[in-house]
Amino acid sequence: MISRYFSQNQLKGLVKTGDVILPGTDTSPSFSDTGSICHIDRMAKFLSPDDLSGLQLLMGIFAFTPKWVITLVLKLCSQDRFLPGFPGAGLRMLEIGVKGAVFSPYYSNLTAPDYTGRKVHEIIGWNPKIFVKEAKDPQPVPVNRDNPSPEAVLQIYARARAVQPDIREWGLKKRLEFISSLKAVILKNRKYILDRVQEDTGKSRFDAITAEIFGVLDFLDYLEKNAAKYLSDRNVSTPFALMGKKSRVYFEPLGTALLISPWNYPFYQAIVPICQAFITGNAVVFKPSSATPLKGLVEELLDKAGFRPGWVQVVYGRGSDLGNALVDGKPDKIFFIGSQGVGKNIMARAARHLIPLELELGGKDPMVVFADVNIQRAAAGAIWGAFTTTGQSCTSVERLFVHQDIYETFKQVLVAETQKLTQATDKDGNTDIGAITTRTQVETIARQVADAKEKGATFLTNEDWNGESVFVPPMVVEGVTPDMLIHQEENFGPILPVYSFASEAEALALANDPEFGLSASVWSKDLVKAERVARQIYTGNVSINNVMLTEGNHALPFGGVQKSGFGRYKGEFGFYAFANIKAVLIDKDSKKMEANWFPYTREKYRLFDRLTAALYAPGRLLPLVKGAYWGLRLESCVAKLAKKGRQK
Repeated sequence: MISRYFSQNQLKGLVKTGDVILPGTDTSPSFSDTGSICHIDRMAKFLSPDDLSGLQLLMGIFAFTPKWVITLVLKLCSQDRFLPGFPGAGLRMLEIGVKGAVFSPYYSNLTAPDYTGRKVHEIIGWNPKIFVKEAKDPQPVPVNRDNPSPEAVLQIYARARAVQPDIREWGLKKRLEFISSLKAVILKNRKYILDRVQEDTGKSRFDAITAEIFGVLDFLDYLEKNAAKYLSDRNVSTPFALMGKKSRVYFEPLGTALLISPWNYPFYQAIVPICQAFITGNAVVFKPSSATPLKGLVEELLDKAGFRPGWVQVVYGRGSDLGNALVDGKPDKIFFIGSQGVGKNIMARAARHLIPLELELGGKDPMVVFADVNIQRAAAGAIWGAFTTTGQSCTSVERLFVHQDIYETFKQVLVAETQKLTQATDKDGNTDIGAITTRTQVETIARQVADAKEKGATFLTNEDWNGESVFVPPMVVEGVTPDMLIHQEENFGPILPVYSFASEAEALALANDPEFGLSASVWSKDLVKAERVARQIYTGNVSINNVMLTEGNHALPFGGVQKSGFGRYKGEFGFYAFANIKAVLIDKDSKKMEANWFPYTREKYRLFDRLTAALYAPGRLLPLVKGAYWGLRLESCVAKLAKKGRQK
């Protein structure tokens, strides 16, 4: 349970105290058995601030207090008649407050939704008619979220806008409790989630747990540790000319975020952007890919984590009509991961409504290997980088450039190790790669392979693939030329073209793709050279002596350049992707007038000119001294004008 008014420790203290007061009997449930604690917010809402803060403090202490001590304290309260004056009154108030917090929900016949035992008033045979009106969310007209009509889409947005103020009012600290709860739910249900992911994607078990489960948990852990740091109000410096004023930055929610995710990492690309948008205070409308919808899974997990109805709404369906309707619903931000074609359409439609958006549209990532590397390690990195998730990653290695001095040796190791990979959709984690997820992608890979073979490319591994099986084997390809589709298009599959280069300048020319720019990797023992090359590759992310690893650090922003998209999410900048960054300048209410306000006079102009020249002259100390002098002269002039006005 997540309470608006009590921390997890305070709730723990309240449950413990409740069981001391109402431990249950052979026939009646204990306080904790009924789950009546679920309704504590309904009572707390009507407490005075002082009473609420007192109860919060006491329950926070009781959370770490043994039950026998709590029992002793409550017994002492019952002896208040022997303690006259303030001590006795204090004990009476403590007893009334604690027992009131316990008795009210217990004897009001309030229980947890999953409680199946007998009601308290049925057991005691007496109903005192204590009744707290059930505080239910307003039940909207049921909305179809499975291929919804444009009218239904508008209803979805209406609900999102209705609940968004509630998300905001919970505050950042409380929203983080929902993130922590979700992390615990995912960890507990990871095997079930893996089964669902494999069912929809055909991934190997190990691919699924590393990318979909570990990656998500690590991201939520990052939010827990860093969201408050980056989203809390921030003081910024105020210049000398504005002395006496304060400058602050507020990070506020935009409102409603529309998130559209791809099919290759359906769980990761659901939870990560949903939580990134939610933690900033936004309501979310989320549309998964129709190819891997994980239908009902995200909603089920969010519900178990305590997310309130309407905070995150998942919309299912396919086709441009649904996409157009979602954009035309005018969300406050659009975040899209997918193909260039769809991204362009979304961008064009969003422009009609001036909706800000971020696009991640895939890449054609280069891996540059210089001659001084450890060949075995670099080859292993290339194999994983090219074939993880069966090559169905936006940042997989799609162009491998190896220095000519080690090219032949590197190629031999690369081919030998690739041929050792195992392939299946397994259940025990003992298989390297799985299947291609969609039939459409199998057909695309078959077209690229056939084109390369026809134009003379040499397939060093698995050239006998039949072009139909979803278990597309990993292929290392040599002799790729610019006119081939596998050179021009994104290879969203297990295809690794290998090229040689002679110099650093040639490697840069090859790596800097004219269209894409999502990610890259540079491999060299010489870190100075590696960083020099990394700086000159036009891309959004670079790993040095590793591959696809910028995604593994959630403190790093993620996004591309050129046709790979724009905008950044994750890391500090990811928080701001879903935030209204509001600049605030705070001044005191006084009689003082500003120097730049009317009226303007010759003398005021002369003094302001002298102040300007003094403040921004070369040097450090002297400009401040002169600036202070002319500033005081100007203030005096402004004060006289405020008192007497312009003299004609």
